[in-house]
Amino acid sequence: MKNTTKEPLWTAEFTGYGISSSVFYIVQYIMVSALPIVITLSYGGSAFDAGMAMTCFQIGCILCRPFAGELIDSLNKKKMLLFSTGLFFLITAAFNFSPSVEFLFIYRFFQGMLFAIGTTVVATVAVLVLPNTRKGEGIGYFAMFVNIAMVIGPFFGLLILDTLGDQALFIACAIIGLIGFYAANRKPLPDTLAIAKPRGNKAWNLARFIESRALPWALMGLFMSFTYSGILVFVPIMMTTMGIGTLASYFFVIFAVTIVITRPFIGRIYDYYGASYLIYPGYIIFILGMALLSMAESAVGIFIAAPILGLGYGAIAPAFQTSSVQVVPSERAGAATATYFLFLDLGVGLGSVLLSMLVSAFNFNIMYWINTLIALIGLLLYHFVVRSKAKANIKKL
Repeated sequence: MKNTTKEPLWTAEFTGYGISSSVFYIVQYIMVSALPIVITLSYGGSAFDAGMAMTCFQIGCILCRPFAGELIDSLNKKKMLLFSTGLFFLITAAFNFSPSVEFLFIYRFFQGMLFAIGTTVVATVAVLVLPNTRKGEGIGYFAMFVNIAMVIGPFFGLLILDTLGDQALFIACAIIGLIGFYAANRKPLPDTLAIAKPRGNKAWNLARFIESRALPWALMGLFMSFTYSGILVFVPIMMTTMGIGTLASYFFVIFAVTIVITRPFIGRIYDYYGASYLIYPGYIIFILGMALLSMAESAVGIFIAAPILGLGYGAIAPAFQTSSVQVVPSERAGAATATYFLFLDLGVGLGSVLLSMLVSAFNFNIMYWINTLIALIGLLLYHFVVRSKAKANIKKL
């Protein structure tokens, strides 16, 4: 058992970065849930146009994610915070001045780029200000801000759109973006952490942008986000086909609340015992929840699966992210974070496409059975491959 000391966790810097991270995801979840409705009803766009807006965001995000880490590690992190949160606010405010659907596509593309940079820099500096003895607990709480955004974003966005209209929706998003800018920059990052450390090798090669030591954990993140996309994208659609689509938001409330309630214990387990004590039981619970979802034929079955999935996902997600930055020195934390997030983006993108093909070819139940098997493969991959490689990387530090 590791001996930990209670160093301060909820500092002004860490709290501000958590709020800023939540803002990025609140705006994104608002856009994901409400923008398709705005495009089809207010702009007269098609279902293809609604999907294209999400595609433009993902393209911008994936194109920028690999470079985000290198930028953070090479430049002043304080200035990167100011730049990324400030421009994210401005591009979000620009949605108020969109004369056509094509402009929305352009805004979403640049919003995706700034989302990739902003979430990476905020996550990186949040890790840097955490005490070493409480990183697992701290990153667990940091991830909780995203889980809260998962609930607030869709609910808040659809409520404003339904009651006040699309113009009010875009104004609200801009105000939220401004709050994120203030929260991230209110307490300046200390220069000892902000200023990039000099590095000998400045050649432009793949190793500068993709941190190889974080790849095993990034691969685990890809498997996790692939299976998670089956929940995020297809649970609302499945419930709609059952005639209970109005209850879909409650599934995500149960899912997210379970994560929030268990978060304090999850982080402490990581810090005291290590990643495996979370990953093995967490993955088994997640697989059980996915299997229950594959057998669900009513709202009752789906709601029973929700807290089980939340408990499992809430254990493995922060364990993977924490481990990805603990296998590298602090000057490569940005590249490690960007590598991990890039694989998360790829997992969600691949899962959304491939799992939709399974739904079209078969049905939701079979898709979720196959998704259960993919989750099981992820657990086996960790046991036989990733665990040993991760230990080897830690020993080299």
